[in-house]
Amino acid sequence: MQPWRRKKGIMRSSAKFSTRFDPLEREVIGDLTATVSEALIARAQSAPKDEFAEMMGLAAGHSEPPEDPKVRRLLPDFQREGDEEFDGDAGLLRSLHENDIIKAKLMNLQVINEALGPTGGVDVSIDEEDAQRFVAALNDMRLYVSEDDRGGEAAQQDRARLLEWLSFCQDSLLDAMMG
Repeated sequence: MQPWRRKKGIMRSSAKFSTRFDPLEREVIGDLTATVSEALIARAQSAPKDEFAEMMGLAAGHSEPPEDPKVRRLLPDFQREGDEEFDGDAGLLRSLHENDIIKAKLMNLQVINEALGPTGGVDVSIDEEDAQRFVAALNDMRLYVSEDDRGGEAAQQDRARLLEWLSFCQDSLLDAMMG
């Protein structure tokens, strides 16, 4: 991957950010985007139905955190260790907000899909708003693949290389955004 570059046009007030992925990198980021999206969609679809919330126009989600550690890193608890606990607060907050958080994460991941295009292009160009979403999606992908100790040593080395590459991609885009 080439480092992200900032391009400020003469006629436009906002900047554009561009890079070029190798074909294999493009395939990896596309596959990872799909994998994380599928995990989030499965979580949202498995939420218990609350007829009263639906009648009121509210989207109710799970009240319990995800069992899958990869999804749990994407959807952590709403309170920190040591916070004062009130009976049911964390579950209530989760059920009220988790679907909105999932929706926002899916929209961020969609920015990557749209930037790659339907033909799987390797040249990527995004505007400032999409760059912020791209960075957030890269962070979610990093969270999803981190701390996974399944597989042998080779699988863990592959995961470490993937995390390193995702970190480079994210850092490069942040550097370009900050000018």
